[in-house]
Amino acid sequence: MTPTAHRQPDAMLLTAIWGTLWGVAFGLCVLAPEVLATHRVRPESVGQWMVVVAGFCGVFAVLGAGLAVFAGFALVCLERLVAGEFRDRTWAYALSSGPLLVAAYALNSIFVHWMNFRSLSFWQDNRGQVALIIAAWLCAIGAVLRLYRWIGRREKRPAPAILGCGLATVAVSGVLVLVLRTPPPLTDSAVPDSLTRVSSRAEDPPLLFIGLDGAAWRVLQSAIDDGSAPTLRGVMAQGIHGTVEAAWPPYWSGAAWASILTGLPRDVTGVYEDLAGAGPGLPAFQVPLATSLLLNPFYTVRAALRQGGVIDFTPPPRTLLHGKPVWQLLYEAGVNTAVVRFRFTYPPDGQANVVVSDWVGEDQWEDLGVRRQALPDRVAPAHRATELLAPFLPTAPYTSDPFSELLPVLPDAPPSDTLRDPIRELRLASEIDRRTFEATEIILRESPVQPFLAVYIGGLDSVEHAFWQYRFPNDFSVNRPGPDDIEHLGPVIDRYVRYVDQSLARLLSLYTTRPNVLIVSDHGHGAATFESGWRGWHTKEGVFLLAGPSVPHMIDGVQVSYYDVLPTILDLKGFERPKAVTGTSVLRRVPSGPGGQSPSATRTQPR
Repeated sequence: MTPTAHRQPDAMLLTAIWGTLWGVAFGLCVLAPEVLATHRVRPESVGQWMVVVAGFCGVFAVLGAGLAVFAGFALVCLERLVAGEFRDRTWAYALSSGPLLVAAYALNSIFVHWMNFRSLSFWQDNRGQVALIIAAWLCAIGAVLRLYRWIGRREKRPAPAILGCGLATVAVSGVLVLVLRTPPPLTDSAVPDSLTRVSSRAEDPPLLFIGLDGAAWRVLQSAIDDGSAPTLRGVMAQGIHGTVEAAWPPYWSGAAWASILTGLPRDVTGVYEDLAGAGPGLPAFQVPLATSLLLNPFYTVRAALRQGGVIDFTPPPRTLLHGKPVWQLLYEAGVNTAVVRFRFTYPPDGQANVVVSDWVGEDQWEDLGVRRQALPDRVAPAHRATELLAPFLPTAPYTSDPFSELLPVLPDAPPSDTLRDPIRELRLASEIDRRTFEATEIILRESPVQPFLAVYIGGLDSVEHAFWQYRFPNDFSVNRPGPDDIEHLGPVIDRYVRYVDQSLARLLSLYTTRPNVLIVSDHGHGAATFESGWRGWHTKEGVFLLAGPSVPHMIDGVQVSYYDVLPTILDLKGFERPKAVTGTSVLRRVPSGPGGQSPSATRTQPR
């Protein structure tokens, strides 16, 4: 590399141009397959493929140009300090932009990770892979230097356009491989379509189905034992209790509830994440929430597109779920059903007699860009929209403030042991659960013998995420909370269980006929074992509680899978288990004798 007398192209312009070409080629071949896989994108038409590919090209071009220009400053400095000016600046920047882009991409990913977690512990967990990547990158640098020297020694140098054509060919090849390797869209051919009623059954009692997200026995049992949760204590003492075995670590709720509500595995339901996304011309996609060193810079662009209104993050709509949720199966079989804020309830029409979808009400998802409004098309039936939406209006009056009871005295300063504000999380959780219970009470006052009512309560999960270390400080040997935080914030989880218990008691008091009650959680809770914004995280052991006129008492606990919940509900409502569902009704496991009554005798002669 020696200086030349003639004027050479501008260094930053060269960096941007070649960064764009390298970015598109690298992105389409390396990043795009991972993006499609993690976001569960399955285009259904040529038009959707064109939008996806065009979107990828735009995103990777911007990433490539921006990161290459950032990294190009190092090359400019090298040129000035070492050679004054490269012998062939175009070839120098064309060849070096690739390795420099990879280095800048990796540094950006590490920076994003640090900003989220204030930690780089991933280095310790992946030292072998990181060392291998660095070695490969150094080899690439060596290859670039040798190739540049070879080009510089030739009397007639090849045109840099050759490299540009090569990168374009790589990009096109990446698109073809992407199209050929992407699985086809899911179909509903393997899911149950209708129910078969069991003959000679007496009229079933009403069934109240509570989805208590994140409930853990370690939390509930303490409240049951000390008498602060008398309603849960009565359900446990009179019926069946057990543990729901969560699947698919890190136990995301979206996939769990999809399987619980349909009785089908996630490769059939197609639901893997907690959020969905939508954009003009794009197929429906899911939004992974876990960070990824490979995709962190892409996630940064994704966040910018969301903030700019190009794409939207939403709760998972009904169209994302392959398979019918239990309330829809019962509704189509002639059972009067109602559902409040469960997942997959928007659009609400055709799902149940009464639907308050999860597209109303603010909760912790607002922090990730989900924006919901109390609009008439988000509840059903339409003529009850004013009544059903009333609790979710910003100006809705209420008679009690659970937040003031959950945390009577606000701390003087935010806790220092966590990256996020647990006080704000508690306020959001208690507010959305209060509004959810109020909407449910509206339904029960109108129909006090509601045959089937499903209610989703998500606040306990949020509170456990935010306050676990204060309630169970001994779970944390590192960065243990301070004694003042333990004293003031430690009781919050127990108070929240008491609040849920009191709210459940109010619902049960509105029934004029004693209902069966089923309470299920999608996973349990414990101390986080990996980097997370919260110090409490999902565990494998969830909660199962079932009691009522149709349910015998069992002393011993039972093990329940996601796939057993739907058959249990159908058994209680007098329907056969669909053949596509592999689980079994928990009622079929009740032994005869002192430990439990015969399920057949109990069901034909309700108590």
